[in-house]
Amino acid sequence: MTDHSIPRTTPERWRGLARTTGVTAIVAVVLLFGPIIAISAVGEPPFDATNEEAAEFFRNTDTPWIAAAQATASIGMLAFLWFVVGFTTLLRRVEGEPAWRSTVALVSGTLVAAYGVIDASWDAAGNRGQDLDPAVAAFAFDLGNLGFANAWLALGSFAIASGWVLLVSRALPAWWGWWAIVGGVGLIAVRYAWEGWVWTIPYFIFWIWVIAIAIRLIGRRALEASTIEAEHTT
Repeated sequence: MTDHSIPRTTPERWRGLARTTGVTAIVAVVLLFGPIIAISAVGEPPFDATNEEAAEFFRNTDTPWIAAAQATASIGMLAFLWFVVGFTTLLRRVEGEPAWRSTVALVSGTLVAAYGVIDASWDAAGNRGQDLDPAVAAFAFDLGNLGFANAWLALGSFAIASGWVLLVSRALPAWWGWWAIVGGVGLIAVRYAWEGWVWTIPYFIFWIWVIAIAIRLIGRRALEASTIEAEHTT
């Protein structure tokens, strides 16, 4: 008789998930920041750009390679979603039940990825950039930037929830959790000063943490709760 039982979740399967999660994080960073750097090279103005500056920017982005870069960034957001799902699955393993913090991290990260894929304000403005009215250009520019600023809130929530799980589970040294939490709190705080440059500080703190976590997952064993925590929850 054929055995249709579900395969057991072995340490090797968790190890494979950890490696895959780390790889997708690196892929996400490359696919996101490569296009962002390329697009900024055409003269992206600051958040408080004038109508004419916004219109000039979208006129410069009315090219096929910019459209390809924007599509690549959207794929990068999907790669980020793969990282979020894999990482929160690992977090759920070490958090135990009820796994509400890892669930918050999952939903928050999904919101970030959804924004990155669905928001097309800049894509639409650049698609007909040569014919764009400056007032419409300013609206599209602000819409994209404010959507980006709102995404910091979801990104911050993901970081705080993830860091909290790392702290309570002791799956990693405490500084990994505090690193994420500090970046997350900063991302939420800078939403109130979104037009300045200060947002870049917690933003890059977060992404450097993602890269560091990715390298850790690729090169070492999967996340595991500490012996003390495991004994406490059994």
